[in-house]
Amino acid sequence: MSAPIGPTIDETQPHVVYSPTPWSDDVWFMAHDGRCLGWILRYAEGDRQLYGVYTYGCDERGLRVWVSSETTLARASAYMGFHVRELLEQSRRLGPDPVNPLGLHERRRG
Repeated sequence: MSAPIGPTIDETQPHVVYSPTPWSDDVWFMAHDGRCLGWILRYAEGDRQLYGVYTYGCDERGLRVWVSSETTLARASAYMGFHVRELLEQSRRLGPDPVNPLGLHERRRG
């Protein structure tokens, strides 16, 4: 399991962004109160580097749903933090995520 970057879970910040996943240095996921909230993918568009925000869960084609793109990892995680309810609602309508079908994530203190 990757270690969290930035603030760890506490009373004021129930979100945590986990450092790049074991399979890619360009993919992060965000947890909210022990549940997977969504994914962040770093990608290039021309000469710009962007961070795409994707849902947790997959559509009928088996793909995660793009929600937004931001210019930094911090902005992408902030976007997710401000849209927790919408992301959770959207994830409920999607199929299971193959990486974590139950959507659970253990809360750990750094």
